[in-house]
Amino acid sequence: MSIIPTVMILGTDHFDKSTNNDLLKTETLDVFSEKRQLEMLEVINSLKDFAPTKVLLEYPSKIQSKLSQEYQEYLNGILKLSANERHQIGFRLAEEMNHSDIYAVDWNEELDEVPDVFDYGMEHEQETFQQIIKDAEKLVQEANEYSVGHTIKDQLLFFNELKRSNRDHQTYMKLALIGKEDNPVGAKWLSNYWYYRNMLIYKKIKMFAFEEEERIIVIYGAAHIHLLYQFLQESGLFKVEMPQKYLRK
Repeated sequence: MSIIPTVMILGTDHFDKSTNNDLLKTETLDVFSEKRQLEMLEVINSLKDFAPTKVLLEYPSKIQSKLSQEYQEYLNGILKLSANERHQIGFRLAEEMNHSDIYAVDWNEELDEVPDVFDYGMEHEQETFQQIIKDAEKLVQEANEYSVGHTIKDQLLFFNELKRSNRDHQTYMKLALIGKEDNPVGAKWLSNYWYYRNMLIYKKIKMFAFEEEERIIVIYGAAHIHLLYQFLQESGLFKVEMPQKYLRK
């Protein structure tokens, strides 16, 4: 049996709302409280059992050098960690695994050929668009309600459940229907931006998986889980592990 690289996608909420440009956002979690920091440590200890050889983050790959500099400053005791999950989970996990660097795999740029489905929906199909947003807001509200009385590990398990990620993805599939037959705005946005972005992330993951024994953890916003798992599994190039295996320990 041939050995192939192992990849685990850890879908997260965005802890730092000040750097989150998502249309809908969950309520802010005080990750710096003593209670939450103890919970974060428990998450790191659980993920260590995956024994990652590389930690990949939702960070623009074109400024990898900036991310590497931040990580080195953190290792040298210069950088104070922000609330962002890149720092709270990614940096801390990489340090625990004695990694010399940490890696950026994101692309998120505007392209001229990609229409703005949100502006179009509000202007031309307001009733349909508002229903899509209303359904998405229910998902956000569920996450807010769940966060009360649950640990960070519980919340990560919540976001990484396949039923949850499938429901997240359904929002995008509904957006794909926005537009007319001769102007399929939603389909263009979904294929030329959302699918394209995740396909580029998948391609970057493969670029870093150049050793058969690689065990790569990819830490990303939970909305990406569905497509990234789909691309990884359909490629046949990876063994894909689920974070539940480690978070439930």
